[in-house]
Amino acid sequence: IRENLDKSNQLTKSMVSILSSFESRLMQLENSIIPVHKQTENLQRLQENVDKTLSCLDHVISYYHVAKETDKIIKEGPAGRLDEYLACIAKIQKAVEYFQDNNPDSPELNTVVGDTVSRVLFLFTGRTSLIVAPGP
Repeated sequence: IRENLDKSNQLTKSMVSILSSFESRLMQLENSIIPVHKQTENLQRLQENVDKTLSCLDHVISYYHVAKETDKIIKEGPAGRLDEYLACIAKIQKAVEYFQDNNPDSPELNTVVGDTVSRVLFLFTGRTSLIVAPGP
């Protein structure tokens, strides 16, 4: 019985030693992983912020191209493509509102408003006006 008890004590001490060593290594691993985990979280947050910023920039940049994108359709007028023409007018209106709210002195606002309004005005006056023959 004594031998078995000694053997059991020895095994217990050995097991405690192994478990203590395991716990120590686990603590070291945890201490080395926690900073990596925090850095990873920070990098993920930064990546999300960059993605959101790029999305916002894409949205803003789209307003800068409205005049070029709608130019052809506005020049051609609504004949046969009224829905497309009205969609272009709506795009232009949104761009005008954006520039008025965010940068009222921008040259882009003047381009969008000036070019589009003059083309629309020319288009409608040309189509609805009667040509008057010069007098004798």
